[in-house]
Amino acid sequence: MAALTTQLLVDAGTAPTFGAAGASDTAEVGSGHNTFVVYKNDTASPVNVTITVPGNTSYGQPTPDPVIAVAASGERWIPLRKEYNSGGGRATLTTSAQDPDLTVAVVRVG
Repeated sequence: MAALTTQLLVDAGTAPTFGAAGASDTAEVGSGHNTFVVYKNDTASPVNVTITVPGNTSYGQPTPDPVIAVAASGERWIPLRKEYNSGGGRATLTTSAQDPDLTVAVVRVG
């Protein structure tokens, strides 16, 4: 499990540095409104990203984990909400496939 580094969006504009996505990574959730994980999928197949959401609902059932599809040859910006905090202010992200052409960056605004 790799701890992804958050890159700050600057006033002059930002070109985030992307790195290989692991089977399971963690990313800072920030304020819950200003931090995004960006997946770029340059493979021929779609990939799913699952965000582990800790805790239970008010009905005592496990909180559902969102699954976000990243289309083949596509890009997806996913907000990292405070509810995704699985400990230490970080969210746990799992991908359905590992490929060197699936890359990731974490970007924070402000």
